[in-house]
Amino acid sequence: MASNMASCSGSQLTSTQPRLHGACILPGHILVNERFHGSEIVKVLQESHVTVQVDDCMGVIDFHPSSDVGVVYLTEADLVGGYNYKGKLLKFAKASFRRVILAEKTSLSSQYFYEVQKFIVIERGLVLLPVASPVEAGKILAQMVLLESKPQSNPYRIKMKPQPTDQAVLTTLQTVPGLGQRKAMALLSKFNSIEQISKASVASLATVVGNANAQQVKDFFQLKLHGNSRRSSVGV
Repeated sequence: MASNMASCSGSQLTSTQPRLHGACILPGHILVNERFHGSEIVKVLQESHVTVQVDDCMGVIDFHPSSDVGVVYLTEADLVGGYNYKGKLLKFAKASFRRVILAEKTSLSSQYFYEVQKFIVIERGLVLLPVASPVEAGKILAQMVLLESKPQSNPYRIKMKPQPTDQAVLTTLQTVPGLGQRKAMALLSKFNSIEQISKASVASLATVVGNANAQQVKDFFQLKLHGNSRRSSVGV
């Protein structure tokens, strides 16, 4: 059931189109794609005192926790079953609002997760948050909704600055082995994006995190981008 608050422009979208200009969402509400009606995620949202509004015309968007944030959710079955999520995310990437992808990283899907991470974060420059279950996803979505009342402290609403400290980006970067929050923040401060970090030389990385961590970072991105763990020489 679509709501009259679902679209700012009132335009109708097909199931393959993203809402390029977002939706009009009231504070404390979340717009949910009809396919999640009655799901465990929705139950968690309701238990968190979030008002759930179901919409059958959301296109590729799965959740709108606020007017300027859209979320796509990739389940364990999507990743394990070979679901063609790339086409969906390419459409999602065209949207003008802040874009977040939640993806289930479980014992079954973990072997596929690095390919997902490479495509979403490195190739498309989107924000990826791994979750262990629909329950955790629901809690994250509820947090996004509740932070709507405090826009200045909401990392999902603040536009990316030249020196980003977006917690979602930090979370993604900290999947690099041996890289903690402090060093991840230092890298983002210097290189501005995960894409630039992945392209930086070992020598450049070493000026921020030291030689050992620099080599780990370089090896990590080489493995994910090129499918091998060949070590690069300092200064490459």
